[in-house]
Amino acid sequence: MDETHLQIGSFDDFVKKDQEKNKEKESIDERFSRERLEWSEKIADMSDKMRDVFKVAELQTTIYTERQRAVEYRHYLISFFSKINRRYKSQWVEKYDHYSYKSQKRFPNEKTKELQILSEMSEIVSMREAIDNHIKFVDSTIDTIDKLLYGVKYKVEIEQMSRGR
Repeated sequence: MDETHLQIGSFDDFVKKDQEKNKEKESIDERFSRERLEWSEKIADMSDKMRDVFKVAELQTTIYTERQRAVEYRHYLISFFSKINRRYKSQWVEKYDHYSYKSQKRFPNEKTKELQILSEMSEIVSMREAIDNHIKFVDSTIDTIDKLLYGVKYKVEIEQMSRGR
């Protein structure tokens, strides 16, 4: 038995520790949710600036800055995802080896063994999924910023044509 199980004196202590773990997980989900809202607000703000041709110079600066921030943030998420993936793979191998060769528990097929392993690794699996989902959102945000940047050129051209240039 490991030390964390020895420190729990009652069922209430056990529930309290489990709730603390859930709060940590929720905080990651909440953080990603908050960040998605922030990025969406930035995109909406940039889109609003696109309407006024006099704000296009300021918009270009904002677009380049926010795009770079998004790229750096994406890199950070990918490096974090890589660390989580390494931990996931090592735990998977350890548990697979345990259930294949060391455990007395037998499984009718490989799929049930894999489901058992995944259920034991639910915390890391949910974290991987949350990070992967957030990376996809940041990728889409970068793509949207690129499209705004591409649109600035045509906004200026249309404005010049409307003024007879």
